[in-house]
Amino acid sequence: MLLPVTAVLVAFLGWPLLLVLWESLFVGGGLSHGNYASLFTRSLYRESFFTSLALSVSTAFLGTVIGLPLSYAIHRSGRHKGFLMALTSVPLTFSGLVVGFAFIVLLGTSGFFTLLLKRFVDINPLEFSAFLFTWRGLVVAYLYFLVPRMILTMTVAWSNADWSLMEAATSLGAGGGTVFFRVLLPMLGPAILSGSSLLFAVSMGAFGTAFALTGSAVKILPMVIYTQVSDMSSDIAQADALAIILTVTTTLVIMVYERTFREVK
Repeated sequence: MLLPVTAVLVAFLGWPLLLVLWESLFVGGGLSHGNYASLFTRSLYRESFFTSLALSVSTAFLGTVIGLPLSYAIHRSGRHKGFLMALTSVPLTFSGLVVGFAFIVLLGTSGFFTLLLKRFVDINPLEFSAFLFTWRGLVVAYLYFLVPRMILTMTVAWSNADWSLMEAATSLGAGGGTVFFRVLLPMLGPAILSGSSLLFAVSMGAFGTAFALTGSAVKILPMVIYTQVSDMSSDIAQADALAIILTVTTTLVIMVYERTFREVK
């Protein structure tokens, strides 16, 4: 039964990844680790790597913090739960480019909300919208499609939670802090870790939104990879090496999450 799945994974994931890895090992027609060493020797690659890490950690943390209470509110919304769940899923249907341009239309210099604020609060549109095309703007835009992922993950977790354990702990004299840290957190911990790891992985590989909002102004790894395969002086081998580094980093972080998941469980 696993053979079809294995064949698909090998054909559409394993084999292309091996080709990318093989191409990344060539510099000037010969085998070399130079493309990987450049991550430590070239400031552009170092900056983009650590900026991607910082952006992904920040958005994963904020997405988790924002998504948790919202998911609980939706879980407790009663007959409106189905509608709210469907509404939450809407941002996931848009591509990254659409999300980026939507934020420009809403919060750009001539954006809808920007002009409303100019009219009623008398702000400077240029100063107000400047953040949108920076690292901070990417955080805000990424949260638009990351928070719904956390909400959908945690809504299921809230529904499957065994609330009788909390009632039992309270009836035995446990305080609110004890119930939270000793009962609720271990019960929801695996779902929280799973959701936050998903947010981190999506943020690390996100490209369309960053391309629409900042272009190459904010140096993140997906954008640097894009410039390596799109400019006149393209370097496919270097782009392959950066793609492998991005893949390995994301995989290692998810593996750490999974190990933590097993310990929590």
